[in-house]
Amino acid sequence: MKELRVVNIKYFNDKIVFGLLLFFIIIFSFYLFHIPLASTFGYEFAATFGVLFFLLSGLVNLWRLKKGIPSKVYFKFSLAILLLPILIALLTSFIKDICSFWFGVSFYLIIAAVSFVVSFFLSEIIYNTFPKFHKTIFFIAILIIAFIPVCELYTNPQVYFYSPIIGFFPGTVYDEDLSITLSLILYRALNLLYFSLFYFIVKRNFIKNKSITTLLLVIVALLFICISPEFGFSTDHKKLNKVLSDKIESQNFVIHFDKNGIDSTEINILLLNHEYYYEKLKNKLGFSPKEKINSFIFNDRLQKKRYFGSEKADVAKPWLNEIYLSRDSWESTLNHELVHIFSAEIGSGIFKLAHSFNPALIEGFAEAIDDNYDDIQIHFVAASAYNYGYKIDVQDLFRGFNFFKSFSGLSYLYAGSFSKYLIEKYGIESYSLFYHSGNTNKAFGKSSDELSDEYLEFLKSQKILLSKNQIEYFFGRQSIFQKVCPRQIASDLKEAEKLILQKKYSEAENLLTKILSKTSNYAAIIGLVNIYIVHKKYDEAAALISNHINEFGNTPYYYFLKLSEGDIQTLLSNDSIAEANYKFIAESYPHIQLKLLADLRIELQKNNSLKKYLVASDSIKFHILLELNKGKNVISSIIPMINLAEKIHISTTILLELSHAPLIPENPEDGYVLFRFSKYLLKKGDLVNARKLASLANRKSFGSVYYIAIKEQFEKCNWFVKNFERIIDNGK
Repeated sequence: MKELRVVNIKYFNDKIVFGLLLFFIIIFSFYLFHIPLASTFGYEFAATFGVLFFLLSGLVNLWRLKKGIPSKVYFKFSLAILLLPILIALLTSFIKDICSFWFGVSFYLIIAAVSFVVSFFLSEIIYNTFPKFHKTIFFIAILIIAFIPVCELYTNPQVYFYSPIIGFFPGTVYDEDLSITLSLILYRALNLLYFSLFYFIVKRNFIKNKSITTLLLVIVALLFICISPEFGFSTDHKKLNKVLSDKIESQNFVIHFDKNGIDSTEINILLLNHEYYYEKLKNKLGFSPKEKINSFIFNDRLQKKRYFGSEKADVAKPWLNEIYLSRDSWESTLNHELVHIFSAEIGSGIFKLAHSFNPALIEGFAEAIDDNYDDIQIHFVAASAYNYGYKIDVQDLFRGFNFFKSFSGLSYLYAGSFSKYLIEKYGIESYSLFYHSGNTNKAFGKSSDELSDEYLEFLKSQKILLSKNQIEYFFGRQSIFQKVCPRQIASDLKEAEKLILQKKYSEAENLLTKILSKTSNYAAIIGLVNIYIVHKKYDEAAALISNHINEFGNTPYYYFLKLSEGDIQTLLSNDSIAEANYKFIAESYPHIQLKLLADLRIELQKNNSLKKYLVASDSIKFHILLELNKGKNVISSIIPMINLAEKIHISTTILLELSHAPLIPENPEDGYVLFRFSKYLLKKGDLVNARKLASLANRKSFGSVYYIAIKEQFEKCNWFVKNFERIIDNGK
């Protein structure tokens, strides 16, 4: 009777433990549905449970084995604990929108469920291999497994990683598109194969000597790590050098590139830009890297995403002295990324980054030195943003990882403007000490409160040079943490884009309509509008825009939709309505390029060629603009012609010969257009004409928000002309 009572008490106690764990999972699941990103029941939800299950599954199993609890009880508990988050997600879906239930389930199964099973196998291997200290060894094993991707991120070019703990980590929050790939499925299958195989080896005692089993376990793991680049689970330098197999070396750089599709002119311009910004930064900062910088130039963003991990963001790794750029984005990011490399000289720790990996310090320094927010000085934009209510608590911004809470554009802006203010007022040496230590009192002799108040007073004293519409154009967006179903919608948009390219318009239309049933998404609206235009359903396109346009008030998308609405009305022959839309955009002036697009349409409308232009191919569009410029120079047509010339490979000579008369700017707007033309010519290797246009642009730009950028463009052209032979001849 006494023995029976002890067993009953023991069983009762075990049930309490299992019950408490299940209760914890229930509470934790509900909690996650109130956390940004995780609340959408997708990757973040699954990854969080992947980490939790990797700890929980193995520890509970080791406890079960020690207590002698039957495996049948544990498996029932495991099934319950795995199903609970899915059931709670299903229940939550009746109360609030959690995006696609099956989208979330697929991530949950491939990440969280596999992590649970792998942890179980790991705990069984440890229990059956080692006579004692099972929990300690289990924790050591977890630390080793977690340390492997840290080593990969530190030594390899990649920003992504694969891990048995969470399956896959994408690396940055800037790429919203994240879906289950064949690589992830294969990786998780190999995880299960590896751990289950050794589970059966130790369980069945196939190898009597446990030391040999342990050694074999480690050897197989190390072999897998070594060959993982061949499967796409990591990218080491050997792999990347195979992809970007060509290189050119200069005094301060080794530039790696893929020779397919890149000509000698582009290589020369890349080399000149790298050396130009290096010299400029060295003179500005007073210090420079001690070794040559490796610059990796990917052919396009897709290639960069595949081998590096980030599609949209160009990235620097200061500790490796390397930058990673795309051919379609390096012009706007090269200087910024080089500042990150220079910052290694004042960074701390083995990663040579700002104190405590503070992202506001890391990005703020780069933004401050680059001092270019869409070709406008950063203080101008920050003062205007602050004036119109787009504010961030600067102190809070520099605490921990609060940098990522707001829309990234605002975080970068204020981090950069505040950093620039500190550098201008207290000097680069004081700021360098702040960057290294994170201590404002030590660096500036003042508290962060005092510095923040000083900076805000500085902003208030600045002249407001941008309008409310222009600030809304820049910052009227949401951060990824505020968007509805960002991962799934980004994945669906990419799929819809593929379907449109394949001319599967009906399937694409259904997918885009499904997106709009969840949230007002600009890309989905424009995708549907383009489908309707292909099928000449102009009334449906107009109705779609009319139904959604007011949902985008105070954002840049409102003006883009206004422009599209004008185009649709043109196709419907409602010219007066179309003209009113174009004039509204021109008068609102949200951005100079939108204003120019509206001006161009008004000009084409006067020449009765707008409707033809809107439905024409790129080559015919270029011909229409060519005809438009025969009688006089139409300044608003130049940037579109540059863009079309780039797409259909029109030579710069033809573009330069288009002018009816010399391109003499009459106002700052004309100056901006010539500035853009100069940038294009410089990119194409026409240094002399680029300098001429930059000089012309400079004449009429004084007082413009673009004046400094235009002035720097002229200086850059000058530097290229003077240093071309020296830089190119030394390149090898």
